[in-house]
Amino acid sequence: MNISPRKKAFLKRRSYRRLFALMVLIFVIILSTFTFIKCSRNYIFTICIDPGHGGYDPGATNKAYKINEKDLVLDISLKLGEILKKQDVKVIYTRKKDEIPWKNQRESLEGRSEISNKSNADIFISIHINNFPKSSEVKGTEIWCRFKNTEDEILATEINNKLSDIEYTRNRGLRYESDKSLYVLRNTAATSVLVELGYISNPQDIEFLMLEENRDKCAKAIAEAIMSYYSKQNN
Repeated sequence: MNISPRKKAFLKRRSYRRLFALMVLIFVIILSTFTFIKCSRNYIFTICIDPGHGGYDPGATNKAYKINEKDLVLDISLKLGEILKKQDVKVIYTRKKDEIPWKNQRESLEGRSEISNKSNADIFISIHINNFPKSSEVKGTEIWCRFKNTEDEILATEINNKLSDIEYTRNRGLRYESDKSLYVLRNTAATSVLVELGYISNPQDIEFLMLEENRDKCAKAIAEAIMSYYSKQNN
């Protein structure tokens, strides 16, 4: 059977159109499947990580070392989040860069608590570095929670122990609302702790925290503490 050149060209174009349509259909199916898997991912729990300060608010500073609290805690917070994401934890940040939308400290504290509460976080952890300008001798970690014999205290104890295992500074133990009332702990619905990783005013503490490999150690220790807490609470 002879087919005219015009018909051959028509059949060829039709074949290309069908092949193109098939490729588009396959792409749509793959994309839809990927989106479904991504959206339906089962997280074991949600954590809100709060890197203290940011933007116009540097937090504590050490002029001799030319370092600000806001930069160190952001780096550790992001490292912590990446570790937890790999363990199927949903991670929410109050900030992911050196910017904040709030105009003053009150708005900042309210905004951080609101982010945690709106995300229905199971755990809220605020990361800070302490300061005591009157003496460079004061050093060490402090883990804050509100009350004794609570979920908050259990998590705080886990973090305190894991950071202590690094042995980079003094373990100053746990602190409670009876020592000082902290807004973000009072106003978040999640199990909440605030971590002070050392003193920016102490040379040993700040020199340790300025090294990236040591910030990795801190992030890993906190992540291990959080996962240990979750495991124990959920058998």
